[in-house]
Amino acid sequence: MNARTIGSTVAVALAAGACVSVFAFLLARYGPAGDSWSFRGNGALAAYTLVPALVAGGWTALVLRYRGRDDWLRWGLGALAVGLVLDVLDAALLPVAGTSIDMALGGPLLIALALWAFVAPVLAWTAVKAGSSGRTAAGASSAAAVLWLIGIIVGLVLVGFVIPAGS
Repeated sequence: MNARTIGSTVAVALAAGACVSVFAFLLARYGPAGDSWSFRGNGALAAYTLVPALVAGGWTALVLRYRGRDDWLRWGLGALAVGLVLDVLDAALLPVAGTSIDMALGGPLLIALALWAFVAPVLAWTAVKAGSSGRTAAGASSAAAVLWLIGIIVGLVLVGFVIPAGS
């Protein structure tokens, strides 16, 4: 069970990181643009704000799996969804509301997103009741949490070398 948990965590993290790189590549090449804004070129950096949302979702799921919750995946996807909402709100500010609103709210939204990567798993640990099914081993869960972050970064970097976002 522990090897399977770690193996599946690494595989999904690598795929998630790779997807972020592919999204950044597509955004840099074909992304939308307007009068004073663009997601092409350097604007494709916006794709990398998906990483904190992925971290929040993965770590939340791993915390709840460790705590014996049967619905760990649903909670993890919920934490990911909250992060994605923050991502979409931030990305929509400039094209929808303009430069002044983006300057006023963009920074706080990105700070909230970065904090969410840490707040979501802490809430899962403290506010969600432990489950009745068997816990995963603490060492395996901790290793999986570290490997989740490393896997996302490795997947992102490896695909980024093959198809760089700016190419």
